[in-house]
Amino acid sequence: MPLERPKAKDSRVNRVWRTHRSVASVAFPETLGYQMRTPRLLATDLDGTFIGDDRAMIALWEELEREGILVAFSTGRHLRSIEAFYAGVGTTKRACACICMVGTEIWHLAADGYRLDDAWTEMISEDWDKARVEEVLRAVPEAALQPAEWQSALKSSYFLERSADEGVQEIRARLAADGLGAKVVYSNGRFLDLVPSRSGKGEAVKFLAHELDVAAEAVVTAGDTGNDLDMMRPELGFRSIAVGNASQELRAHQGASVYHAEASFAAGIREGLVHYGWLNDVGRSSPTDGG
Repeated sequence: MPLERPKAKDSRVNRVWRTHRSVASVAFPETLGYQMRTPRLLATDLDGTFIGDDRAMIALWEELEREGILVAFSTGRHLRSIEAFYAGVGTTKRACACICMVGTEIWHLAADGYRLDDAWTEMISEDWDKARVEEVLRAVPEAALQPAEWQSALKSSYFLERSADEGVQEIRARLAADGLGAKVVYSNGRFLDLVPSRSGKGEAVKFLAHELDVAAEAVVTAGDTGNDLDMMRPELGFRSIAVGNASQELRAHQGASVYHAEASFAAGIREGLVHYGWLNDVGRSSPTDGG
């Protein structure tokens, strides 16, 4: 059937979809008549995944647009940093949504820029006590606070390099002992993020897909480090891509729903999408929707 707006009742979600169609009509008008059986969503990490090879990235983005595949960024960056990325590569393209600060913020594309998803913020805030979480971390001398730029009301971020395995286990044990609802995300052998238990990249992608009326089997996630593991959990029902330059912690993550690409960065994402049947192997229109 023709590409349609999702049948969501939430007027804010409907505005997001209308905005995406409006942007599409200018950037790639041929997609307005595009035929597909189900909407599809690529939720990709930025640094080291979508970003890393500008030529491959732009080529992939253009191909995704031609195929009518929605693109969302799921990243540790804040929105200002994503806007700086757009400016840096000189593109007018925009992701339909940005999941920022390790899954604690969802920003939807609107006519006047990005708008924060207040429903997501309210939901994940319910069992979060940042002050008590940080009190627990003060008892772990190996953990050093990251700069203020990477802190938020719903995220406490640290550097943890020495005795990392033991330190992460100790932190989880201390949080559990104090009955604190917090998710511990550790990646790259250095970055430690504490976020609300209901948040994280995986739950944020699940929430976004629901809002856009995209079925779990029509979602592909892509990443390169340990903080992307959260959106590759099999229970979410997504398919996933670990790009060729992935860290050891991600390369060790095996499963039927995870494709390990040989190519790096955006080329690795494309390789995975070919594997899943969303794109074909020569860059022309895919013969199936791959849903």
